[in-house]
Amino acid sequence: MRRKILAVIVLSIMTTACNGSSGSLIGYVPPSQKHVGNVEVTEWTETGEHGFHFHAPAGDVLVVYFGYTNCPDMCPTTMVNVRNAKNRIGEDLARHVDLAMVTVDPDRDLGEKLKKYLGSFADRTHALVPSSNEQLEKAKEAFQVTSTVTKAADGKVTVSHSGSAYVVNAAGDVVVEWPFGLDAKAMANDLRLLLAGRA
Repeated sequence: MRRKILAVIVLSIMTTACNGSSGSLIGYVPPSQKHVGNVEVTEWTETGEHGFHFHAPAGDVLVVYFGYTNCPDMCPTTMVNVRNAKNRIGEDLARHVDLAMVTVDPDRDLGEKLKKYLGSFADRTHALVPSSNEQLEKAKEAFQVTSTVTKAADGKVTVSHSGSAYVVNAAGDVVVEWPFGLDAKAMANDLRLLLAGRA
């Protein structure tokens, strides 16, 4: 009997490894759901600026990140992990994943610059450039994000911001949060689970 139980456990571990899924979300699942779908931020596109609301198309997911294009570490690291996670889950699932970035440095991140930056990491992107400080603050409050931009007397700009990425569903709810440092394998696991049945 003991051997049978051990065999079942080993088989279960091997199945999980082969599928690349843990069977449960690895990212942080907030105890109380954050609804962000009613929050609007200006999106820059090649055809002009439009209002954007934080929700994914039906059956898809939207990965949201607050950062800036001159970021030397957290932003590019997270973007690369998201890109690699999409590569891991395969094209059939990856086409159901959108990536949106809200710049916390809108004075320097013009729409075209942000769109080009995101395009180096993904093909389904939303370049979100708040049209006012009030718009940015409302978005930050909804996601419980913090950021500051300070300018020294010599003109040097210093930006700090929290580093989590947020996965939002079609209802406009944050279903899982990815803290900075979560790797592509873990992100891919969560995407597979959230998009189960879409392939």
